[in-house]
Amino acid sequence: MSKQYKIGYYYEKKVKQILEKDGYLVWRSPASKSPIDIIAINDKGYVKLIQVKRKRYNLNKLYLNRDEFLKIYELAKRFENTDNVDVEIWAFLGNRLEKYNKKDILAML
Repeated sequence: MSKQYKIGYYYEKKVKQILEKDGYLVWRSPASKSPIDIIAINDKGYVKLIQVKRKRYNLNKLYLNRDEFLKIYELAKRFENTDNVDVEIWAFLGNRLEKYNKKDILAML
C-alpha cells in the first residue's frame, strides 16, 4: 500500500465517520479513479457525491489535477438543477476541513 493511498484512505474514512454520525448511509469507492470517493444518502433521499482531498501548503489550491477537476465540474453541472443531489469536494488541511458544494465548484471554472 503506497503512502498516497494510505493518506487518501485515512481522510476518506474520516469523511465516512462524519457522515455516518449525521445519519447518512455511506459507501467508499476506494482506488476507483472516479471523480467520487464517497457516496452518502440520508433517510430523506438526499445524496452527496464527494471527492475527498488533502490540501497542501498553498491554502488556495486544491490538490486536484485539471482532469480530476473537470470530471467533478461536469458532474456538478449535470446535477446543477437537482435539489436532492449535491456534488462536493471536502478538502482537509491538517484537522481543518473546507467543504465546496456544486455551486462553489461551478464557480471555480
